[in-house]
Amino acid sequence: MESNSNDNYVLVLEDRTEVKNEKETGKLSVVSGIDDKGNLKSIEAIAANQAAFLKFNNKDGLLKNFMTNFLKQFNNPTHFGLYKVLADNVEQGVDNLRTMLQSREKPESNQQLAEMGVPFEDYLPQQKNATAIDESKVDWKQLDNLGLTRERLEQSGELEKMLNWQKSNLLTIAVPIGDTTIYTEARLAFRTDDNGNIGLAIHPLKKEPQLDFPYMGYKFSPEEKEALLTTGNLGKTIDVTPKNGEPFAAYVSIDPQTNEIIALRADRVNIPKEIKGVTLSDAQYKDLVEGKAVKVEGMTAKSGKSFDAVLQVNAERKGIEFIFDNKQGLKERQQHKQQQGVPHKLCGLELSDKQREALDSGRTLYLKNMVDKQGQPFNAYVRIDKEQSRPRFYKWNPDKKQETGKGKVVAVAEEHKTQVAVNNHGKTNEASKNVKEPLKTGQTQPTAEQKQKQDENKQKKSRGRKM
Repeated sequence: MESNSNDNYVLVLEDRTEVKNEKETGKLSVVSGIDDKGNLKSIEAIAANQAAFLKFNNKDGLLKNFMTNFLKQFNNPTHFGLYKVLADNVEQGVDNLRTMLQSREKPESNQQLAEMGVPFEDYLPQQKNATAIDESKVDWKQLDNLGLTRERLEQSGELEKMLNWQKSNLLTIAVPIGDTTIYTEARLAFRTDDNGNIGLAIHPLKKEPQLDFPYMGYKFSPEEKEALLTTGNLGKTIDVTPKNGEPFAAYVSIDPQTNEIIALRADRVNIPKEIKGVTLSDAQYKDLVEGKAVKVEGMTAKSGKSFDAVLQVNAERKGIEFIFDNKQGLKERQQHKQQQGVPHKLCGLELSDKQREALDSGRTLYLKNMVDKQGQPFNAYVRIDKEQSRPRFYKWNPDKKQETGKGKVVAVAEEHKTQVAVNNHGKTNEASKNVKEPLKTGQTQPTAEQKQKQDENKQKKSRGRKM
């Protein structure tokens, strides 16, 4: 029985320390607490023990504290299972749980158990992963020149990818050109130059793949252009010649995020004979090596479930990719990448998984206590613009029709409109006239101190004109 987010629930412990095989169900009991020494206490799952059950609710933080202590107690938590059961009908819930555990090999039971289970990995202490690139060797000023910071990359989750020689997802960068700054989007990656120094490679977003021009000395035929635009992969190997380099055989694909053409040396791709438990036939293996798309059935996922997929070498991924449900189109891949663009942190506000999921699905959220560029908090309606893979801020809910004087929506909540216009966009109003300091939250009029500074500055300007 799946717990409702508004209801109290108890945790049912399955103790599998004495089971003899995987199909056997462990001893079931209800968690009643943790003693002074940190030892777990549980009790038989009968109605008479109702008062002793330790009850939880999704709205409180009790489960997190409990799991921290639980995982400290057990050296091998895999010998145990924890499942949520509604507190108002524990006996029936435990009976249903026992039935599902006895048939856990069935897909429907396995799915229900996954929904009821408490995943230990969500509460294990997070270890900071070692990275392939030494951070001390990175020239962080290169990021500053693009309007980025190390902190921003770390908060977005892109820094770890880059420190492991991977490309980031699309990021907004500022490119100074003379007296003007152009804002565009690009994927970034750390790369070494001929002298071994670590520099920044910039892969800018292109409107469309440049297939009408020779690529590394190779001119694509109409059929090859069609294959790249349709599937994102060329579907075969070709010989390309880099500038000032020797020719080599390569797989070619299009980066779905930037529309950049990517070549991958064929001799650097390791294609195994067995993939996910399935041994490829000689014909399948030959086609895969040649770059063709190959349908493989009966593969086994980490969860133990069987699945089918189309396999093909993808140059941008630097190896074999799994394509599901015949979604091989480049446009579908681009849409999928756009859906992954919801940041973990927005204007200083840490987004929960549910908020990111809601924004990713196209919903509009009203978010409070975001922080503008001058460090002042503000509130706004937020929706992700999937066309440009960026958040948009609104004064009113854009999902509802609003009557405004100019027939359009202003970009932030009413009480913060002036503040954000001045602090973020350099606008001037009565409160900020002749005063360089940022406006406070919701401020529209000058403070007494600001008014005094305005008068002093006005007098100085007046005396200057007389001279």
